[in-house]
Amino acid sequence: MNEPGITELKNPYFDVQAEMGITKHAGGLKATQELVELCRIDRDKYVLVVGCGSGISACKIAKMYGCRILGIDLSGAMVEVSSNRAKKEGLTGRVEFRVADAQDMPFKDNVFDVVISESVTAFPEDKAKTVGEYVRVLKKGGYVGLNEVTWMEEPSVEMVRYVIRAIGGVKPETAGGWEKLLRDSGLEDIVVRSYTVKKLEQAISEVKMSGITTSFKAGGRMLWLYFTKPAYRKAMNDMVKDAMAMPRDFMKYCGYGIYAGKKPL
Repeated sequence: MNEPGITELKNPYFDVQAEMGITKHAGGLKATQELVELCRIDRDKYVLVVGCGSGISACKIAKMYGCRILGIDLSGAMVEVSSNRAKKEGLTGRVEFRVADAQDMPFKDNVFDVVISESVTAFPEDKAKTVGEYVRVLKKGGYVGLNEVTWMEEPSVEMVRYVIRAIGGVKPETAGGWEKLLRDSGLEDIVVRSYTVKKLEQAISEVKMSGITTSFKAGGRMLWLYFTKPAYRKAMNDMVKDAMAMPRDFMKYCGYGIYAGKKPL
């Protein structure tokens, strides 16, 4: 992977994760399993994972449920990490990754049995267009499932600005907002479940998702980047500053939600 300079880090929040070889989402493994169950994923399904990140979720789902998966991400670095992970885990031929834009996907209509995304759909500027793309490439009778950052209460302007800055440009919705996006896209039988984030539970579930070895290696890679690459040292220092500036009531307002809907037959 290339080692960009400070000015080349387009989005430090994602670039640091790509170099560490690990990505995270609220709820960890527990949330992913809930999403899989709502979308009725089994070994006969062809699943599109939008915003595959480092490929941890895609590979975990393929190994646990036996399905075939295609993961996409805007980041070539993330796709490289994901492809290497699939190869190391013996999933070549069953799990594939490629660079693609969620707002304009290079697939025909009615291709996938399930389309899922985790901490992805809150980032594009046009969420309605993005969800519309999910539905377009989904087969009739198939499911769209989202695990997304969710406002638990209407936030202040200052809270919105903090979240956008601290979490790589994320723009959450309320549970009602996410439900409306799915309903307006033509999906039916909408399921809405929202949760607050509990720090200890989140940390444990993240380790269960990634595995102890992967988590340990990611930590070592983070330290190496910090001490050897000025670009990443600056990015990490800025992240620490943002964490220290977290509003006192942040956890009250910012949670996550599991949302799923079915494409009519």
